[in-house]
Amino acid sequence: MFEPLDFLARLAALVPAPGVNLTRFHGVFAPNHRLRAKIVPGRANQRAEETEFPTPGKAPPAVRINWARRLKRVFRIDIQKCEHCGGRVKVIASIEDPDVIEKILRHLGAGGGRSR
Repeated sequence: MFEPLDFLARLAALVPAPGVNLTRFHGVFAPNHRLRAKIVPGRANQRAEETEFPTPGKAPPAVRINWARRLKRVFRIDIQKCEHCGGRVKVIASIEDPDVIEKILRHLGAGGGRSR
């Protein structure tokens, strides 16, 4: 029998860190095996010469989604759309410092009191 907090602490210890690869592949399915491109479906625009003999140190380009598109995808919030006219809005700054955010909100009269 565990105390509730002890149980939660042990349970949380089992959760892997974000970004940790949980699947391991061996043999021709291993990420750097020279024959992997012949048996694993790849990108259609990748040339056969590149897949057969990959150059060391040359990683494929990473596909990244900016945070505005993630907000739209996950929460259905489109911050790139103007509330008034429906046109596109360009994000020119992202303020992440809590002290600066608090000062701006206080200046605008929108509260800004942080709970610590």
